[in-house]
Parts: sequence; structure tokens; C-alpha cells
Amino acid sequence: MICAACGNEVKGGIGMGGVLLCRNTCAEDVRVEMERLRSEGKRVSVPSIAREMYRKTHPETGDYLLRDVPQELWDKAKHRAIDEHITLRELIIQSLQQYLS
Repeated sequence: MICAACGNEVKGGIGMGGVLLCRNTCAEDVRVEMERLRSEGKRVSVPSIAREMYRKTHPETGDYLLRDVPQELWDKAKHRAIDEHITLRELIIQSLQQYLS
């Protein structure tokens, strides 16, 4: 499993807001940011905070929008990711790497 905030492999991580984080490092950084946002009266979203942290440490990656994927194919991919205990993102990256190797 991969940390949503740093992208490193997680062993003994913690789930927060639907994402997996490194227990002692990234999770604490996310908590600090959550407290800051709350003190400013702003909306708190753990996935958004983790995504922003990831982007800061991995500026070479980008966001890509994939449209018009057949629903049946998308559903199969989601179920496969769940069965393999990985994220859909991880499944797609693994599939692309396997296809391109």
C-alpha cells in the first residue's frame, strides 16, 4: 500500500478520511494542516490535504482526467482494486507499467 501524502510504501499506516497515510510522519503533518484549516474556518478534506502534500513532493507528476470509460470496464477495475486491497490509481499505474514493459 502507498501513502497518499508522500507516495512511499506504507507498513503499519493509518487510515484518515478514506486515505492511507504513514503513521508517524504524514499523518501528523495532515493533522497539523487540518488544525490550521479549522482555525481559519475553512473546510477540511484529508484527501485534498494529502493530494497537495503529494504534489509538493512530486512536482513531476500531473493530474489526468480520463473520460468516457465504459461503465462495465470501470466497475470491473474498481472491483479488482478492492479485491487486491489497492487503490484504483495503483491498479491503473500497475496496468500501464505491465502493458508498457
